[in-house]
Amino acid sequence: MVFKLFFMKNFIYIIICFFVLISCTSTKVNLALKVIGAYNDKIKLEKMSKSNKEVVFFPMIHIGTEPFYEDVKNKIDSLENLGFITYYEKVNSSPTDTLDLMKLRKLLGFPVPKRGKGYMSVFDSLYKFKLKKKLISQPSNKNLGVDSLKGRNVDLTLKQVITEYERRFGELKLNDCDFQTFYDQKSICNDKPISKESRNEIILDFRNKNVVNEIISDQHQKIIIVYGKQHFIGIKKELQDLGFTVK
Repeated sequence: MVFKLFFMKNFIYIIICFFVLISCTSTKVNLALKVIGAYNDKIKLEKMSKSNKEVVFFPMIHIGTEPFYEDVKNKIDSLENLGFITYYEKVNSSPTDTLDLMKLRKLLGFPVPKRGKGYMSVFDSLYKFKLKKKLISQPSNKNLGVDSLKGRNVDLTLKQVITEYERRFGELKLNDCDFQTFYDQKSICNDKPISKESRNEIILDFRNKNVVNEIISDQHQKIIIVYGKQHFIGIKKELQDLGFTVK
């Protein structure tokens, strides 16, 4: 199974809203979606450079409008034609990783989409509000125009994410109540939420460091990063510490 971990990467930004907006009104949900950029029709790129190396960041929203993703596709195509390669976000899991997916739901605090299902499936399962614009899940990298020869998954695997969390903070123990619903459904457990700090240390920081290491070691001088917008905060800081400047 493949899914995008965006968790504000404080997870996928929009998903972080799930924590804040439970039981809220349609007006508040639509306002929150507007604030995080889910209703935008254009993406604003961020650029950083050091010496001859140039990095262009695509701060993604994992649910958005069709025009937004069409704009992303057009801009990826234009940059790849100029010699850029594309780093993309994809936490891979296998069909045998069901227990780790259950642990991921516990870590995040909300359902994890099944293979082939995007975050709109999670959103729709939690909210029945009328949205101001039609929103869709972020398309696959192929449908975003990422060239198979110029695209590179530089993310970690689900097993790496769960293993590192448990190494630092202890086992994510599954209880009987965890198994009464599937990982793509809201848990009926009344667990104490995982702290934002420890969650972000793995979901954001740990994965961000991997991206930065790839940038530094890569022989390519022109790199596109197609990642959730909250990742850029940490990646930008680490690159600035290494001498990169914002263009």
